[in-house]
Amino acid sequence: MLKFKRFMGSSWGQRALLIVIIFIIMAIGEPKFFTSTNWSSILLAIAIYGIMACGMLFVVLIGGIDLSVGSMAALSGSLLAMNWFNSGYTTAGFIRGLLLGLLAGLVVGLLHGVLIAYLGLPFFVVTLATQYLIYGFVVYITAGGFYYPARQTGYDPFAFLGNAKFLGLSMPVWFFIAVALVTGFILMKTTYGRRLYAVGGSNRAAELVGIHTRRHTIIAYIICSLCAAFAGMILVSLNMVAGCTTAKGYEGTVLLAMMVGGINLAGGEGDIFGAVFGALFVGILDNMQILLSIPSDYSKTIQGVIILIAVALNVYQSRKAAGIISPGKARRLAAKAAKEEAAAAGK
Repeated sequence: MLKFKRFMGSSWGQRALLIVIIFIIMAIGEPKFFTSTNWSSILLAIAIYGIMACGMLFVVLIGGIDLSVGSMAALSGSLLAMNWFNSGYTTAGFIRGLLLGLLAGLVVGLLHGVLIAYLGLPFFVVTLATQYLIYGFVVYITAGGFYYPARQTGYDPFAFLGNAKFLGLSMPVWFFIAVALVTGFILMKTTYGRRLYAVGGSNRAAELVGIHTRRHTIIAYIICSLCAAFAGMILVSLNMVAGCTTAKGYEGTVLLAMMVGGINLAGGEGDIFGAVFGALFVGILDNMQILLSIPSDYSKTIQGVIILIAVALNVYQSRKAAGIISPGKARRLAAKAAKEEAAAAGK
């Protein structure tokens, strides 16, 4: 019993409780939630959010945020669909689109890193500006329209990204597993990963011990943009449509996954397990809202409430781990100590 109480008082216990609550709600409100068909849809959503979350994790660990991941996904997906469509559905067109999408991610990530690390611009301003710029560029290259690549008979590399299956699981799920494993390995087993935590914990202290913080910042933003670009290409393959509304608002969902997963947005705290759990949670939450026919306006309200709860829990866990007590508890302890001193003096 004591172990159970300790577990429920931990961050993982609270996360498990969130999932249990959702399962109870869905068991009562919509039993279709537990069907294999529905969970296939959930896993696809988790895969897209998860790949983006893995990339975002690198940036958040150094104390930054990338608000352009949704627009980056739209750009890479549009480049892939355009080249695939305009080439007459040739393999060469697919490869060209794939490389251009990844190159766009590399360039945008590099731009973010340089502007933030070397020019000292705030990450919020930089990534918000590029979000608008990228969406504007997507509108320009697509002429404000959409591309609907047709499925091809025989080998179809475009459809393979988002619709093929292997061992019963869709390829996006396998891609997510691969990206998560690589992310976990980098963060836990490499010097670069360990130094990211140092940079996020204290940039100045990291510089004093010889860590090249600017280089680490640039690499983190490049990885984040590449993951967003890859997720965007998988997304357009899955939906068979690309345009300026692709992945619209995904940056907010990915940040929600970070917070629910216990990733400290101030930097220096978090791991791949938290990012994976966050992706799992937001994928389930999205599916729950669809099955229960919750209007999109209300779904945003729900997300806002969850963000506030997640932030409050993260702050509570951080204070608890650091041994910091709340002001109210401090006053109660001080009052108790004063009474004890008064009683002792009376004796």
